[in-house]
Formats: sequence, structure tokens, C-alpha cells
Amino acid sequence: MKELSKQKQRQNFLLDIIKREQMISTTELAKLANCSYPTLCRDLQTLENEKQITHFHGGVQFTGSNINQLTPHTLACSDYYLYDTRTQLNRTEKQAIGQTAAALVQPNDIIFISHGTTTSEFAKALDPNMVLTVITDGLDIINIFQDHPNVRLYTTGGTMNYNSMQIEHNPYISCDISNINLTKIFIGIGGFSFSRGVTFYDFNSFEFLRQIIPNNRELIVLADSTKFESIALANFITIDQISMLVTDWTIDPLYVKQMEDMHLPYLIAPRPAPYGNSQ
Repeated sequence: MKELSKQKQRQNFLLDIIKREQMISTTELAKLANCSYPTLCRDLQTLENEKQITHFHGGVQFTGSNINQLTPHTLACSDYYLYDTRTQLNRTEKQAIGQTAAALVQPNDIIFISHGTTTSEFAKALDPNMVLTVITDGLDIINIFQDHPNVRLYTTGGTMNYNSMQIEHNPYISCDISNINLTKIFIGIGGFSFSRGVTFYDFNSFEFLRQIIPNNRELIVLADSTKFESIALANFITIDQISMLVTDWTIDPLYVKQMEDMHLPYLIAPRPAPYGNSQ
């Protein structure tokens, strides 16, 4: 019997894990397989082509021969892929990104925070006593700032989507914030590519954010490492429009070099210290 190639052995190993877990983050998979993220993505693409799995941004779901499973696009866009599910994917990395990004905020800043699981961790990491003006389209963000006495909070207005925890932009009832002088904009994203820049799945966010970016100074992108070289539905902004990109310590060194070569300012959130470590 012909011996399986190392690549096939690794793919079988990955598939066994995905079968057992049913849904797992790509970060955890890369650790278990002891391989780089680009290698993992190639293996997952092969398994997806074989209809064994569904690969979406940040995670993988086992599908096997079940033809009723959702496609990656559906998982990313539909209410089936619920907010609570996404909060569990790469949670430690998102928390670290949030804490690192929070250090960029100064008292009396006027900031916009987009809805999302990574931006939610950022909002949680902000000093609860800091004087701020916050504008958001995130129901999750609104809930976080209920206990921040010095935050003046504004919402964008629109249609409430409780599955995605988003206030969806509606041109007839949403407020116009294009003339507000924001000091910083913090956004979560669908994907990041060195060739296409930031991409989104959500057309509501896409159209709304395009109104506020041209007149404001700092655009800060919060993206865990699984978003790199992933392309979502629609192009949003180019790399030269990004003031700062904040990602996590699991990012592939090749991507770090590319950011440096393209003069893209970035921060890498460090791995959190083990619980109980006093050093």
C-alpha cells in the first residue's frame, strides 16, 4: 500500500479534529497541527473542496456528507451564524487586541466603534471612568457603556438586528454623522488582503462607514490573525487609508514583513500571561 504523503496525513489529522469538535477556531487548529497559518489555509481549502468542511473567517465547521450545511458566505452573512457563536472564536486573541487598542484612546476623544466581537472586546477594555464621546452601530457596544458614567453615547439609528447585535443602516431613518469630527474610528472587518485591503461581508456597514472615513483622521482596524489574506464580499478601503492595524501574537511573520514593506503601521497584541502569574 502506498504511503500517504505528509500533506495528506496532516489533512486527515485536521479532519479528525474537526469531526470531533464539530466547530473549532483556525487558531486552535494551527496550534494542534503545529503548522503555519498559510499551510493550514491550503489544507482547509482542500478539505472544503472535498465537501468535508465549511471554512469561514476565524473557524471551521464539519459538514461531511451533509448537503444541508451552510456555505462559508451564508455562515458569514446570515443570522444563523449568530453573534454568540462568533464571540467564542479566537476569544483570547480578540481580548488581547482589545486591550492593546484601548491604549490608543485619550480622554475627551470622539470615537466611532463598529459592531462586532473584536470591537466589543475593545470597548470592554476601555477605562470605565474615562471622559469620551462614543458613536456606535453596535447593540453589544451600547450594553457595555451602560456602566461608564463619563461616556456620552450616541447611536447611528436604523433597524435593530439582535442576532448580529447590529443597528443596521437605513437611509430613511439613520442619522447623518458624516459631518461629525471624530478623532478616531475603530472597526472590525470581514477580511484583510495585501492586494485588496479591508473587505466586508456586510453592505450595511460598508455604505455607512464610507460616509464617515473621508473627513476623519485616524482609522484603526482591529483584526485577529485569521482575517489576514481572507477576502470578504466587498472591497471597503485600501491599505493606504489605514492609520493603524492591531492584530494578535499568532500572526504569521511573513505578514508582519509585508506590513513593514508596505509601511503599514501596526501593533501586535502580546500573548496574555498565564492566569495567576505574578510576574
